[in-house]
Amino acid sequence: MNVLRLMNDSAAIALAYGIYKQDLPAEKEKARLVVFVDIGDNDTQVSAVGFNKGKLEVKKSLADPQLGGRHFGERICNFFKVEFMKKYNIDVDSRARAAMRLQTECEKLKKTMSANTTSIPLNIECFMNDIDVSGRMGREQFEELSHDLFERLRHLLQELLHNATFTIEDIDSVEIVGGSTRIPKCKTIIEEVLHKTCSTTLNADDSTARGCALQCAILSPAFKVRDFAINDVVQSGIKLVWYNPDGSVGGDMEVFNKGHVFPFSKMLTFYRKENLILEASYSNPIPHTQTVIGRFEVGPIKPAEDGSSTKVKVKVKVDIHSLFTVESAHTVTKIQVPVEEEKKEEKKDGKKAEKKEGENMETEDGAENGVKEESNSNENGADLNAEKIEKNDSEEKMKEENGADEIISEEKKKPKMKTKTVQNPLEVTSSKKGFTSQELQAAWERENAMISTDKLIKDRLMAKNTVEEYVYDMRDKLYSQLEKFISESAKEVYLSELSKTENWLYDEGENCQKQVYIDKLAELKKVGDRIMTRYNESEGRQGALNNLGSCLVHVRKVLDLIANKDEKYDHLSEEDVKTLIEKDAEFQQVFNDFCNKAASQKLHEDVQITVAGINQKRKEFEDKCYPIVNKSKPKVEPPPVPAEEPKEGKEAEKETPMESAESTQAPADPAAADPAAADPTSMELD
Repeated sequence: MNVLRLMNDSAAIALAYGIYKQDLPAEKEKARLVVFVDIGDNDTQVSAVGFNKGKLEVKKSLADPQLGGRHFGERICNFFKVEFMKKYNIDVDSRARAAMRLQTECEKLKKTMSANTTSIPLNIECFMNDIDVSGRMGREQFEELSHDLFERLRHLLQELLHNATFTIEDIDSVEIVGGSTRIPKCKTIIEEVLHKTCSTTLNADDSTARGCALQCAILSPAFKVRDFAINDVVQSGIKLVWYNPDGSVGGDMEVFNKGHVFPFSKMLTFYRKENLILEASYSNPIPHTQTVIGRFEVGPIKPAEDGSSTKVKVKVKVDIHSLFTVESAHTVTKIQVPVEEEKKEEKKDGKKAEKKEGENMETEDGAENGVKEESNSNENGADLNAEKIEKNDSEEKMKEENGADEIISEEKKKPKMKTKTVQNPLEVTSSKKGFTSQELQAAWERENAMISTDKLIKDRLMAKNTVEEYVYDMRDKLYSQLEKFISESAKEVYLSELSKTENWLYDEGENCQKQVYIDKLAELKKVGDRIMTRYNESEGRQGALNNLGSCLVHVRKVLDLIANKDEKYDHLSEEDVKTLIEKDAEFQQVFNDFCNKAASQKLHEDVQITVAGINQKRKEFEDKCYPIVNKSKPKVEPPPVPAEEPKEGKEAEKETPMESAESTQAPADPAAADPAAADPTSMELD
């Protein structure tokens, strides 16, 4: 699957809602605030989203992973499990099949209660131990059983409004999606808390998938879709912990708090003498036992020349997919550079410097993707060395006071120096919670093995079904269209063999190998194919004989015309006529033999002549006779045209002006213009 982007459900639903809206406020105007309530099968999400033209911004988003349609269905199932135990003395949980049937029926009952206020019956035949069970439940009883679940929904909506940047009056509309929003009590609670009528503009079942598809269309160059920017917030805070060389915790801080917008990056500053080990984890409870995101090692880090700690800058980021990562790291050191050399380097690398300045400004201003970076110093326990730096500065001043004459004389000779900051990139090695390449390869091999096993099972079942299908098909045909093509004694034997095969399929042959079914089918076809051959030969024999007879009749008519001296065939030679007569007599005898054998052929016996044999003889007859019958007459050449005699006397004087003009333009030598005119006998006639 080509993953273009990971999205939260709330952002996908909001995109499906806003991308088609034509009346959204302008970018600088107050955003239209819409609250989305998504009560799905397994969890519930509520989010407040602000819409402007061409973009949406998630203001706040909350989720409850213990509130969904499945949890409402479990309350109904648990009620009937207790009732069936009391009423029928059966334990539903002891059989998985019975529990699944009850869950399916309770799901239907839940949907029916959403549309009816009366008590709804539940009936299941042969539920367990051949016992038919029944029960009833009404909407009021269902709401009592699920009272705590409805209160969880109320609490979630109230938490959305608590400490929010908006009030109830700012909410323009409330959109509900998800199958469980069809429960009337859920709609009532939403309207009570948010003071707005629930709107169903979006499809309750496919709005999330539709939003994801629209996001893919926006990112894909193959589709022309209106651009729509999405500013989402992280669902849980992210905490960063760093460790000392001995493995103890050196400190921690919450890098991104819950509800922080993303994509977003921050620059953290550490002072270290050895490699930096960071561990990222979720700071808020999540519906998973594993809260650690991953461990990151930054290095190699060495102490400074004077033995003090090295300044390390680490860039952490939550990308567009809402995934946390340590993007890059580098050390910051200061060195002394002569002023003149620095100026020469700046002039020499002027273009490079301009380029770097532009990149730094772009990063600080956040020109790409709305990303901002912050420089946060390590206030919680990093190895700070401000005191050491002050101590070194005081020692240098004392040295200057004790040897002032020497220092002054040396400074006259030394060039002026300037402090320059140098950044050296560091390598970031991550060990995230996920599959290694070896584990992925092993999983891939297991999947391929399962695919191969599925194919073998499918082929085996197909072979078994083919045998079963052949047994039923042949049994039906032996009493209908194939009944005349097998004797009564052979029919009884073959029917007995088919019945034995059917019983074998449901007993010993239930789980045999594929080749066993293939061999069993081949054994049955030894008799069945002979019967089918008799039937097929009987159906096609008469048509093949009619075709051969038509060819013989056609050649016989040609021979009659030749005998009557018809001009159409007077070009045929005596040898051709003799061949036609011989082949006509020869194949007439063959045709008569075929007809006699066909007349004496019994339907339940193996065939004496085949349709293929008759067609072969017909083709042989056509190849011998039809080239002679269809031979075309030779072309007759017309007599030569006599040459015109030269004109004499008055006829030559009566030439028309046109003829005179043509004669003046003609060449003096007729033979030069047209050799055929000089020699009429050399002209080619068609």
